[in-house]
Amino acid sequence: MRHDAVEEVVHMTKRPAGMGREKVRAVLGLARWEVELAAETGLLRRLEDRRFDPASVEAALADLDAFRRSLAREERCNATASAARLGVSVERFKRVAAAAGLEAVAEEEVRKYGKVLWVRYYRAGDVDGLADHVRADRELRAAARAVSRARAGPKAAATKKRNAELAMAAREEVERRRPGEACGPIGVLVWAVALMRAAGVALGWLRRFAEVDDPRVEELTAVVRRARFPQDALEARLAEIRPRALDAIGLLAGPRQVFTALGVPATAVPEHVDQFGGHVPEAALQELTHAPPPWLLHARAEYELGRAAAEVARQDAEELAQRWHVAESAIESAAKLSDAAVADLVGISVEVVRKLRPKSGRWSPEYVQGVLAARPDWIRSEEAAWREVERRRRKEQARLERNRQKRLAWRRKWAEVFGVPLDSVPTTIGRPTGNAIKAAREHPPRWARPPPDVLLRPAWAVGGLGVWKERRGDHPPGGLRAAL
Repeated sequence: MRHDAVEEVVHMTKRPAGMGREKVRAVLGLARWEVELAAETGLLRRLEDRRFDPASVEAALADLDAFRRSLAREERCNATASAARLGVSVERFKRVAAAAGLEAVAEEEVRKYGKVLWVRYYRAGDVDGLADHVRADRELRAAARAVSRARAGPKAAATKKRNAELAMAAREEVERRRPGEACGPIGVLVWAVALMRAAGVALGWLRRFAEVDDPRVEELTAVVRRARFPQDALEARLAEIRPRALDAIGLLAGPRQVFTALGVPATAVPEHVDQFGGHVPEAALQELTHAPPPWLLHARAEYELGRAAAEVARQDAEELAQRWHVAESAIESAAKLSDAAVADLVGISVEVVRKLRPKSGRWSPEYVQGVLAARPDWIRSEEAAWREVERRRRKEQARLERNRQKRLAWRRKWAEVFGVPLDSVPTTIGRPTGNAIKAAREHPPRWARPPPDVLLRPAWAVGGLGVWKERRGDHPPGGLRAAL
């Protein structure tokens, strides 16, 4: 068969015309894209009329295996196919290709997942040539991992030693900051709250101070955490300081008491009064109350001045709001005309004008101006105005009747669906669409549920003769059978 194909090609070479793509496919046993790829890469020569040179086809057929191997090396592979060809991941292929300087032979813009992606294609022969580079990359990375593991031990030991030194320095600092017997209630409370935050627990009356924003607590908490105390050691220190902290709370005055005594909040004078979360030692508060220093008087004056300014601003805002309300009322009053004013303008009685109000219920100047410009028939005379009133009344009645008939049809459909009397269907029932009927059947409304006694009756007594005919197994009594 191959000899016949060769003879056919030789016979065709005697003719000046080339071979078509389908003929080349049949002779070489290729797919369409393989024929086009062979033409693009020069394995098959194309003539000016887009047909193929029989001589190149004859040369390919003479050594078909070599031709197929050459064509396979010219295949286009994207990054995923190239990685699979080399047996590596896509990330490693991209890294090796960049290191080896592999260039793409084609690029294509692809829209996928709502994004625009640029896909690069590589020559299969060039991809196969990266096998040595992949092997070298694998070996180098394995050697790097081995070196890293060898260095990990000393590095971890150095890090552990450095952390231990930092923890030891932090523990020494914690011991220096530990409150002594002469420490005041504020210092004891700061120490206890810092221990609570570091240990992640809250104890009784100290719980309300756990979220106090104080820079001393933040700094001391950071030091305690750097010390890397075990959890049981932190809890032991917290239990040790807890009685003193509770006593310190009893020696402090609350924010409300401080404001009553000083006339200003404790947070307004932090540079003069040692306070923690608005709490001030009672001893210091008594001293300030008996002999107010100048800075306290100045703070009171500033506080009262701020309150007075805030009150003035509030009153101004209320006055401005009242003015706006009055202005809006005036604008709204000016934006509509009375029935009497409209009657004077059009020359008809007030009674008929009242019945001819627009749907908005008010006569706006723009609407009245449009009516006067259009001059409809109903403003020409009193009789015409009353005829317009009657026409609008009949139109409204017709609209109501249409709505009533539509509602009645809906109720009949619902009654038919559930097999209930028409009177039991509510007058406010909605339109019986397919989805509405399906939902109502899954969860029947109260009006569609039969009474309990109906569930105990036989089918012929509930549905009548039609139901009895459908359910032959439920026979009515003889007398009723005869009547039916």
